[in-house]
Amino acid sequence: MKKIFISNIISILLIAGQNYDDQLTGIILDSQSGSPIPEVNIFIPNQQIGATTNQDGVFTIESELVFPIYLQISHIGYQSINQVIDAKPNEKLMIYLAQMAIEMDELVVTATRSSRFRSETPIATEVISRKDIVNSGSRNVAELLSQRAGVSLQTSVAGGSILNVLGMDSRYILILIDGQPITGKFNNRVSLDQILTDQLSRVEIVKGPSSSLYGSEAMGGVINIITDKNKKSPEINVSSRYGNTQNNFNDSGLKNGSSNFGLNLVQPLNDLVFDIQIGVEQIQKDKSVQELDIDQVQKITALGNINWKLNNRNKINFKSNFYDQTDNGSSKLMNTNTEIDRLNMSLSHETSFQKGWNINQTFLSNNYSRNYVQKRPWGELESDDLTSEDHLEYEILLNKKSQTDELNAGFEIYRANYSSDRINSGKQEINSKSLFGQYDIKIQNKLNMIFGVRFDDYSDEYRVLSPRLGLMYKISEQWKFRTSWGQGFRAPSFLEKYIDWNNIQFNYLIEGNPDLKPERSNGITAGFDYSLSLNNQFNFVYYYTDFENLIQDYTKGKGVLSYQNIYAAIFSGFEVSHLWRLSERLEYKWTLNWSNNRDEKDNPIPNTIPFSVSSYLNFNFINNLIKSSVSGKWVAPYKPQEFDIKTGAYISSNEKINGYAIINIRTTMKIKESINLSLVLDNVGNYTNDNFGPFIGRAAYLELSTALIKKDMK
Repeated sequence: MKKIFISNIISILLIAGQNYDDQLTGIILDSQSGSPIPEVNIFIPNQQIGATTNQDGVFTIESELVFPIYLQISHIGYQSINQVIDAKPNEKLMIYLAQMAIEMDELVVTATRSSRFRSETPIATEVISRKDIVNSGSRNVAELLSQRAGVSLQTSVAGGSILNVLGMDSRYILILIDGQPITGKFNNRVSLDQILTDQLSRVEIVKGPSSSLYGSEAMGGVINIITDKNKKSPEINVSSRYGNTQNNFNDSGLKNGSSNFGLNLVQPLNDLVFDIQIGVEQIQKDKSVQELDIDQVQKITALGNINWKLNNRNKINFKSNFYDQTDNGSSKLMNTNTEIDRLNMSLSHETSFQKGWNINQTFLSNNYSRNYVQKRPWGELESDDLTSEDHLEYEILLNKKSQTDELNAGFEIYRANYSSDRINSGKQEINSKSLFGQYDIKIQNKLNMIFGVRFDDYSDEYRVLSPRLGLMYKISEQWKFRTSWGQGFRAPSFLEKYIDWNNIQFNYLIEGNPDLKPERSNGITAGFDYSLSLNNQFNFVYYYTDFENLIQDYTKGKGVLSYQNIYAAIFSGFEVSHLWRLSERLEYKWTLNWSNNRDEKDNPIPNTIPFSVSSYLNFNFINNLIKSSVSGKWVAPYKPQEFDIKTGAYISSNEKINGYAIINIRTTMKIKESINLSLVLDNVGNYTNDNFGPFIGRAAYLELSTALIKKDMK
């Protein structure tokens, strides 16, 4: 291991000292008049370089370019376009822009672990853009995702959010931040309410098993939460937000509301760019859990990002992500205090070679701790549990691009230590090694195929092989067909294997099962894209995933719960969506989801919502001085299920939950060029359900944001 590390460092230093020189020249013209367009922005996201056209519409990018390259070309009042240049042109490029405004095709990274346009990706990928995030009015990722069709959000009595995507528990969906797994989970799930939306650039959702690239937990898909905004100019952005629910306001006025403060600083310094984001949220009362009164919640997030361009072929990036949460809870029998701390750090070096070769090496260190204290209302200490996780990982990725194919390969070494007062012996350790590869080939610009496989070795415990195939066929200019097949797995968690904890508050004991096997999945997706125009697009995707060895909690004895592998379950359904941009000022989208999830006895999977529809309408007034967004979600009637501690089984309710709708409205007014005032109304219809949620009714938020310094790159 030491020899490998020293060899990698020496190679980095040798490569860093090299210099390269080349250039790409072109001219941007108006598609109607043929006149040159000045001040057009041309950007190559893969290499983080760009240029701006002069008064004659001419641009020059001076750099050693690695072909094929992706050009993002944009100008106010013109259609933004993306263009692929497969090889260095022999003469000056001529590019035409049309005088119309549409949303440009997103550049995505999650489905293939390399940058490519979403419309050209064989693997079904959904993108929640920065504009979608802002228009949603959501404070955190849990709220953002719960607004979408096929997604439901429940809150457990033990705390933390339980997210179901396409009817699948979120523990079967791998959650990433900037392409890396999140350390520290509660009840084997990532608490998405701990990730604030004001720090996000976009969210990418990949549907279908993806363990061939990402390993454990990617059984049903991947959600990649991306914070990198590729900022290159000085910025100081400040935002402040206050909100309250109608019930809190009626009971105690403004004093029991929630507040949020955000600060973003960006400062370039020669070849270095420093980016710091800070977010603070305080919630005086949180009634999302009916059995517990959670009060005085405080969340602090700090993100640091340093990009250093050594030369045209070498870049170094350092990222840190700190999170701290403190909350107090009370009930008639117990008072609780929870302290959560998380620190994730990564150091990566990317090298670009001639003929399309790229190598990226990353070192990761992740630390997580959670201290949970229970006291009786009269002061008697019942428990003081401390849980901590420490993860170390080294990853090397190799990428080779050409005009017709692309190769991705990688190797990972991973070690995790877990300490908790709730597990046997107090401390456990897991070591793993992984090797993966993926080959992508294009045939006559009609057919695009992907072949991938990953091998995970968990020491002496088990070994897992995860393959994947993907295909996209361009039937015509309007029609595209996509399909993929893959296998996934989820390794049993520390808690599922080793927990030994007595929940005094609810009077039951949980025991782990060290003999658990990995959960496995085998799934396919198939769908069509139909584009009437760039402004009018339909999408259909069908998914079918077969799960084996699912880990389920059960009653081991009176008042004793444990975990076991059950035989199988099937998750199937389809999604249909339609995006229509009627004009530069008006756009509309709806998504319909139908799910049919069954266990091996053909019983419905708990917490599955069979049918739901989500939509949004965005419109602008008075030359974009006022922007409004109305989003809604309708859930069809269904029979919910509750977990019975005594029997260890889910019991269907005798009565259906009637169909209901949640409507949210956000309006933003530009007071000055750099000052915006926003009003958000959540759950306008004030729908609540005391047993199954949502528990919080109508709420309102007022937000003020300003850009104190913002200089666009010229």
